[in-house]
Amino acid sequence: MNGQISEIEMTMDFLDTQIQDAEQECKKNEKMYKTLGTIVGLAIIIILI
Repeated sequence: MNGQISEIEMTMDFLDTQIQDAEQECKKNEKMYKTLGTIVGLAIIIILI
């Protein structure tokens, strides 16, 4: 029983780490995609003018 509890705690710690990494990646990519969208939008406007 103690072994199972230990495995569950290890899994929870691993999942917490994965969630933190995913949140950091999301924040980083969010900024990049916003910038990319702005640049593409400006390029389309320039092409149409």
